[in-house]
Amino acid sequence: MKVIKQILRIIIYIIIAIAVSIALSFSVIYYQTSRENFKYQEEIEKYANEYNMDPMLISAIVKVESGFNNEAQSQKDAKGLMQLMNETAQHISDLEGIDYIPEKLEDPDYNLMLGTSYIRYLYDYYGNIDLALAAYNGGIGNVDDWIKDGTIQRNNPNVDNIPIEETRQYVKKVNANYNVMRTFYKDKLPKDTENQKTITRAINNYKSFLKVILFNA
Repeated sequence: MKVIKQILRIIIYIIIAIAVSIALSFSVIYYQTSRENFKYQEEIEKYANEYNMDPMLISAIVKVESGFNNEAQSQKDAKGLMQLMNETAQHISDLEGIDYIPEKLEDPDYNLMLGTSYIRYLYDYYGNIDLALAAYNGGIGNVDDWIKDGTIQRNNPNVDNIPIEETRQYVKKVNANYNVMRTFYKDKLPKDTENQKTITRAINNYKSFLKVILFNA
């Protein structure tokens, strides 16, 4: 009888430990979900599909660049969702064969079109998304120099070898957001109206989290 009581006590402790672990992990997922505020998904999907890019990658870039704020403007005068500099936007417009309209850089459609076109151009140029992201943030000239002097390898670049701290962290942040999005939203990111359903998204995110932990799926 005493042995049975000890076994039951152990089982109860295990159940409590599991319940606490579930509660804590779900709380973390819920908190993260509540901070997500995806916007402009229809526009992002439109231009991602047009330029054959993953919408979640473009969303990850937008999140890191502007936090989905189309009125964002940096101290260096980068503007809009994808934080485009005037010189860069002019260059992309020339490549696309369209008129450059500086006052439209805060227009979501115009900004996403130019920004997505540019990341596509960089990806085609380097054949590697990490190098494309590094060039998007740090400039093509710098990335070309790093490849030329052997600081980073063109075919198998190590992000940790990027010499500029800001650019190195930028690539890591975009990749981290991209990986989280692909884990939680395998089908597609929630549209603006779905952002309000935090508890539903948190539950779905938690299910995805458990699949990764338990089944590596």
